[in-house]
Order: sequence, then structure tokens, then C-alpha cells
Amino acid sequence: MAKKIKELGISILRAYDFLIDGCARVSAWLLFAMALIITYEVVVRYFFNRPTIWTMDFTDYIMLYSTFLASAWLLKQDGHIRLTVVTDFLPPKSQKVLDAITSLISALVCAIIIWYAVRDCWDAIENSITLPRPIPVPKYVVLMVIPFGCFLLLVQFIRRAFKIFRSIKETA
Repeated sequence: MAKKIKELGISILRAYDFLIDGCARVSAWLLFAMALIITYEVVVRYFFNRPTIWTMDFTDYIMLYSTFLASAWLLKQDGHIRLTVVTDFLPPKSQKVLDAITSLISALVCAIIIWYAVRDCWDAIENSITLPRPIPVPKYVVLMVIPFGCFLLLVQFIRRAFKIFRSIKETA
């Protein structure tokens, strides 16, 4: 029974890794699309004197989506920026403990953000709120990536904390 539970856990983690890798790829393609949109805007504005009304809004949406879709993958790669002025003076074991605690606190912050973001998305759906832009977009379409991305980030922070605690246990 324990072996089947462990295999199920491994399968879920593989699916999760596949999901965040896919989200990172989507994020990269979105950034590429944003570059094309900006190039298009420059060409039509300066060569044809026909500026568009939608490029700024859609590049804003792309930046939001790219950030939240790629953040869990970036954390998995340990690519987030760190300020290590204080921690560099700590012993290695203390650094690991602090990293694990920081990951758990970050997971808690993600959970809080998820709560509020889901509430805002639900409110936008219930009240049919659209963003007052040149091209109206339902507000929930813009916001829904926030709880999704924060959930992926929450899971990755928890995985990171457990990985660090496991490495501390193995070296003790």
C-alpha cells in the first residue's frame, strides 16, 4: 500500500513538473508575441501613421501572464534573485534552515494571495466586470492567472522547503 502511495506521489510530481515546464514555454512564447506586437505597433505608427489602440493593453496582459506562468519554473531552477548580504555570514546548515523557513513563509504568502485573487476573480465573474479599455476584456480573464500561478508557486515553495529539510537531515 505504501509503495502505491509513493508511486502515486511521484506520478503527481512528474505531472506537476510537466505542467510548470509547459507554463514556462507558454510564457516564453507570450514574450515573443509581445515583441512582435510592439514591433507591429512601431511599424504602423511611424511608417503608416496608423497607431493601434490595443497594443499597450495586450502587452500589459502578456507581462502579467508571463510573470505568473513562469515564476514556479524559475523557482524550480533556483533562478530567483537573492539578497545574501546577511546569510553569507551564517554557517551552511543555518543558511539551509533559513532557506527552508523562508520557503515556508513564501508558501504562506502565496496562499494568502490565492485567497484574495480567487475572491476578486469570483467577484468579477458574478458582477460581469469588464475592464474599461479600448477593447473591453472581462476582468476575470486578466486576473485568473494570478491564483493559478501563485498555486504553482506555492507547491514549488513547499517542495523546495521539504527538499532543503531532507538535505539537512541527510547531512546530520
